[in-house]
Amino acid sequence: MCGYEFDEKKVDKGCEGCGKSGCSTVHCPNCGYGNSPEFEEEFEIIKTLKKKLGFK
Repeated sequence: MCGYEFDEKKVDKGCEGCGKSGCSTVHCPNCGYGNSPEFEEEFEIIKTLKKKLGFK
């Protein structure tokens, strides 16, 4: 979110706040923004479907 680049494999995954078991959210060490790698895969699937259906 803030533009800080880091290796997501070298930072702690998950957090104490969400309470999810096995959480895979990666938090930026600079700003704390959390992002789940699963969402990236879902967005790619949605982009592919939109392209096949003719949406821009």
